[in-house]
Amino acid sequence: MAKPYRCSIMNEIYLQSLFVAMLGVACFACFTWGTIRHFVWEENGSAGAWMISLLSWIGLGIFIWQIVSLPLSRVWVVACLLFTLSAGLWAWTVSRTRATPPTLAFTNDDPHFLLSAGPYRWIRHPFYSAYLLFWTGTALATPGLLAWAVVLTMGLIYRTAARQEERKFARSALASSYRDYAEKTGGFFPRLWSGSQGSSSVLR
Repeated sequence: MAKPYRCSIMNEIYLQSLFVAMLGVACFACFTWGTIRHFVWEENGSAGAWMISLLSWIGLGIFIWQIVSLPLSRVWVVACLLFTLSAGLWAWTVSRTRATPPTLAFTNDDPHFLLSAGPYRWIRHPFYSAYLLFWTGTALATPGLLAWAVVLTMGLIYRTAARQEERKFARSALASSYRDYAEKTGGFFPRLWSGSQGSSSVLR
């Protein structure tokens, strides 16, 4: 009786790992589609955007390698929840930007419109928020530490890109409107307090 029971446990663990991997890859596939089909590419492209794409694929490879080589962590269900939240926030943001799709990260275009509906009502960079939820999920899926280095690296890159985007607004005709908007919203996460800061270029 012990051997069939052991096989049943192994099959359950295998199916759980497969489910986590498929959910994570499906989420990443949505992001890839968005990069290619939703965002606006400048004529000469963006070196920063290409760097993010390359590092993202490396991060995905690390996630899959850890799923294959390591057992799932005790909080793998939380990882799946973060994948689901990430995909939901990403899809919501895409639906709100279909008429005015944004340019890729680190581009030098001048902003001509300001979004404040949907997820933009609470956070200024919902795409980056969705990506951070995803990478955090990949790190929580297994007990390996390498994926946390990906979270830190991608988080720093997204923060740098967000600051650059806010500087573009600060020097545009929308500077005043954006400053008022920034005082009411969070950068990557909703603000839990009210009050104003002196500059719209400060990422909160």
